[in-house]
Amino acid sequence: QILVRKSANGTSKYGVGTGVPATRWVPSSLTKKPPAGYAFTSEEPTIITFDARKYPEFPNNCEEESWTYAKIDIREDAFVGSTELEDSELENYATRIRDELRVRLTEKRQDGDASWESSTNAIVQNSINQPNSVAAIQGTLRMSGLFAKKETANEDGSISCQRYVSFEDAPDPSKLVESMRVYTMFPQMPDPMPLPSTTAEELRKEIESRDIRMEESGRDPHKDEYGRIFTHKSTSNVSNTIHGVYFTLDATDLSGLDEVPALDLFSTKEVEREWVCLSDLNVLEEDGKTISTVDTKPTFISGFIVRQLVKEKVIPV
Repeated sequence: QILVRKSANGTSKYGVGTGVPATRWVPSSLTKKPPAGYAFTSEEPTIITFDARKYPEFPNNCEEESWTYAKIDIREDAFVGSTELEDSELENYATRIRDELRVRLTEKRQDGDASWESSTNAIVQNSINQPNSVAAIQGTLRMSGLFAKKETANEDGSISCQRYVSFEDAPDPSKLVESMRVYTMFPQMPDPMPLPSTTAEELRKEIESRDIRMEESGRDPHKDEYGRIFTHKSTSNVSNTIHGVYFTLDATDLSGLDEVPALDLFSTKEVEREWVCLSDLNVLEEDGKTISTVDTKPTFISGFIVRQLVKEKVIPV
């Protein structure tokens, strides 16, 4: 079994949900200011944008003018300035993880290596080298809920505040980084791309009807025209290629694991979690051992990642 949360974007039923983008794209035509905790990526004097017409999924019969997407980065000070958000211990732990990551990625890099893995590692290393990467790591730790604080009633009637996992019991950052995996994901984008004026309800219907429309149009639901295998469904936000850095923290012997909350980026909203069998998530076959070949996209947005971790024996079955 694996502890999952309901998928936040509606493209599938479940997800692991502990990742924080260091950088991503948003429709610039609708965004007067970036989401909380993020800032526009700028190359003075303008922000970085990308024309929607550059995407093969751009609607051919579009009568409207093209639109652009703006690049945004998580702010280096995303958690600074609020007594509810500032957590010096968590920031210090995230900084130590980031420092270990930089060392590990430097060791993996080989001059003159033009392989896909080397190119991917270089992109990841460039992101990790940025000062705001500490905020992305801290956000990931926050969303896991493991280091959240909980109030406990003492026998004398007083209230103490402790973390679900104390930093004394947390893995040493060097050990955590040893578990690092870098995976590249290719989302199944909507085709044609919805216009920026599309309502939230219309976007929801697009996701729900996409499989049927793809079958009717003859579009392959599993791979693009270049042969790249889709790892999950994308929303209307553009996400042509995603590089993700994953750590595994073995919490098997952690007492009270069922009580650990799944949180949003700013630890202000709790999301329900539940235990689900890997076979019910289509990660494994019914025997609980064989890797399933069933499409995980409709059920489990993190299916590709968890399958890889099972294949590499990071998750024992």
